[in-house]
Formats: sequence, structure tokens, C-alpha cells
Amino acid sequence: MRSRWLIILLISLLLLVLNACAPQAITTPIVSSPIIVERASTAPVAVPTSASADQSFTCADLDASWAANDWSKVLDILHRLQETRLKCGPESFTAKEYAAHFNYAAALEAAGKPAEAITQYQAALSINTRGREALTALARLKALPTLPPPPCHPIEVAPYTAAPGDFVTVNERSFALKGRPLYLRGFNYYPRHAPWEAFLTNANMTEVAQELDLIAKAGFNTLRITLWYDPLFTCEPEDAVPNAAGFAKLDALIELARERNLKLIVTLNDLPDFYFRPLYTDYTRYDTQTAFIVSRYRDEAAILAWDLRNEPDLDYGADRRPAVASSEAVIKWLTHIAEIVRQNDQRHLLTIGWWGDAAIANELVDFLSFHHWTDAAQLAQRIKALQAASTKPIVLEEVGYPAWNQDSDAQQAQSLQEVLDAAEDDGIAGWLIWTAFDFVPPPGQVPSPEYFFGLWHTDLTPKPALSVLPLPVPP
Repeated sequence: MRSRWLIILLISLLLLVLNACAPQAITTPIVSSPIIVERASTAPVAVPTSASADQSFTCADLDASWAANDWSKVLDILHRLQETRLKCGPESFTAKEYAAHFNYAAALEAAGKPAEAITQYQAALSINTRGREALTALARLKALPTLPPPPCHPIEVAPYTAAPGDFVTVNERSFALKGRPLYLRGFNYYPRHAPWEAFLTNANMTEVAQELDLIAKAGFNTLRITLWYDPLFTCEPEDAVPNAAGFAKLDALIELARERNLKLIVTLNDLPDFYFRPLYTDYTRYDTQTAFIVSRYRDEAAILAWDLRNEPDLDYGADRRPAVASSEAVIKWLTHIAEIVRQNDQRHLLTIGWWGDAAIANELVDFLSFHHWTDAAQLAQRIKALQAASTKPIVLEEVGYPAWNQDSDAQQAQSLQEVLDAAEDDGIAGWLIWTAFDFVPPPGQVPSPEYFFGLWHTDLTPKPALSVLPLPVPP
């Protein structure tokens, strides 16, 4: 749930370049800084002497050292530049430091120095504990660190009381509510001050209520949210001990959505572990937690569907990034987790949010969901192929374009109008834009395009795209 059309394109192009020139000794792609798209030398790497304490550096020095693959000097310069609070390009110094440690490690590994490489991979991991590149490298070298026991602070969680309501059903290729057709028009939602991992820990529910008011009043009827399990549970994962604070926020969000007649598609198993207790092989790591969630909310009519996993095809390398599992393992797990969900909840619909071919697990779901980041012409082709492959409803579950100035605002409006008009003309069952709001970056972090996909700015003023969408006139 977290790379969009521009980022995906850049990553794909980068990986093509790197894979073409990669030496056989290193299978993990180098992490690139926006400054350079070069691979570390396979020659032995000499560690240069640290610069004198009184020497000052500029962004140009950083560029030059990065281009020379002088990773020790890069790290030294990064530390000095951080002290000056200078900014060098759109990425934060923390992101650059992670990349530099990883690139340094890759060069050391290519030079036949695995012990020194492990030290640098571990340094990268200490900066970004979820860094897939560093984790993949350490797993390959059988040097993953030992995880400490999870924190365990059980506090009794009050049972959830669902309000009476009507559930969304499937009617051939469309949805129905109270016997009437329901066309989904909505958003992938995170609060503007608490996106991604911060969602269930830092969300301000007063702000959430204000944001949902804007969404509902504009004429939208559906939200998609994603659940990272770590903030929702404590103690050993097999025990599914709920975290009261996390579930309090989730309960409140569901109630706020229900009060505004917004239906929810809830994506399960977000941001899973692929290395220590891998999602696709260690089933007990997530099964009881998933069962707890769907059992808790099985009578909640505000929930339209459970989405079993966000973009599972990326996990087996559909976008040409290194795979963390085989396609067979992913499909086997999806089949297993679908059974878990249906055993605990027979009232809600099931779907899977695919990056690519949404028909690959047609028999597991009640409707197909796919993500699209290119233009309307390609969208029409994808819809036609899915309609030929399945008779179930089809939802464009993620689509969006960034906009951060007047020119990109106009382009966002045009692109969204074209792609959503095409979606509705081609007879699918609904669409969800990525995202409702621009996001406020953490303190000190330079915002990237990922922060500007919203249709409202962070001050809640609307962007031009909001006025051109195919929405019903609000009552």
C-alpha cells in the first residue's frame, strides 16, 4: 500500500539499469540516491581516512563522493551536513544515510568482505528497521539480528457493539444496498497528519471527523483503509492480545464512517514481516490476529468488504523488484487466509487489491479489485481483459496522480477526469482515488510526490480535480 505511479515508474527504470550492469556476486539491487544511478564498483574498496574536523562540505561534495562510490566519505559528509541543517535534494538525510550504508555494504560484499558488509547492512537496518533491501541482504547472508520479545502490556478491550444496518451485496457485476444499485465512489484514506504507520497510533479523531465530513459532503460514499497489525496487538502474535489504544482508534473511525453513511473496504495484513516470521510461510504469526479482527466487526454493516492483502503480486516480483515469496506461496496463503476470514465472518464480502492481474484468484473473492497508475486508454484495455476473465464486479481500487503546484494541479484534474470517466463508461462497479488528502511530512523530512496525491491540501482547501469528478450532486 505504499508506491504510486511516478515512483513505480522510476523504480522500474532504475532496476532495469542496475540489473543490466550488476555483477553476479551481488543479487540485491543497489539502493539509489536521487543524486546518482550508478552501481558500486566490484573492485576492493579502500576505506578513506575521515576528513578533518574543521573541513566544511556542500551538497556538491556529497554528489561527487556518491558518484565516486566513496561510501565512507559519503557517510562522513552526510553526518557533517546534518549538523548544518542543509538540505540536499528531495530525500531526507536519513534516507540518504540508509542508502549509503547499503551501497557501502554491497561494495564490500562484492569485494569479498562479507563480515564488513554485514556490519554496514546492519547499520542500514538500524536506520530503517523495515528496509527491505537491508533485510533481504542480511537474510541471504544468514545474518539477521535476533528480535527481542514483543512488548506485552495487556489491557482489557471492551467488546465492539455494531449498530443495526444493511450490508452491501453483489448483484451480478454490480453492488446493491437495500435492494438498490450502489456504485462505489471514494478514496483510500489516511488522516493528513497520520499516514501509513502512524495511522492507528497518532490519528487525531477530531481531525478525522472533520476530514470525513468533507468527504461525505462532497458526494463520496466509500473509503478504503489498511490495517497494520503491530499497533493493534500486544504480546506474542499467536495469542492475539488486543492493544486497547489501537482498537479504540479503529472503533472510532468505523463509527465516524457509519454516522456519515460511508462504507469501508478494510485491507488486512498490511506491512507484514517477510524475514523473521514470514507472512507466506509462518501462518500462525497472523492467523489468530486476522480472526480476531474479522470476528470483532462481523456484524458491522458499515464495513463493505475485507481486502485480504494489498498488492500481493508485488511480493512475488510483479514490478521486477526482488521477490520475497513465490507466486505459488502467495496464492496458497491467500487461499488459506480467505478460509480463515470466511470461517469467522459470513456477512462481509471479500476482495484482494492487486497491482496487476486481478483475475488470478477469481475464485477466492466476491469482487475483483485492481490498481492503475497510467492513462485512460490503458485502463480501458485492462477493464476489458478483466471483464472477459470474470463475471464478478470489478473495482478500480487505487488510482491517482500527484499535484503540488498550478501546473500539476491542472494535470491531476485532467488525468483523473479522463480515467474515471473511462472507468464509469466501461461498466465497472466503482473506483477509489489515492488519496483524499495531501499528507503532512514528519518534522525535518522533505516531502516527496507521495505526499501530494490528495484532492484536498493539508489546510483542507480543495484542489481543482475535486470539481471535475463524476459525482452525484450532494443533497
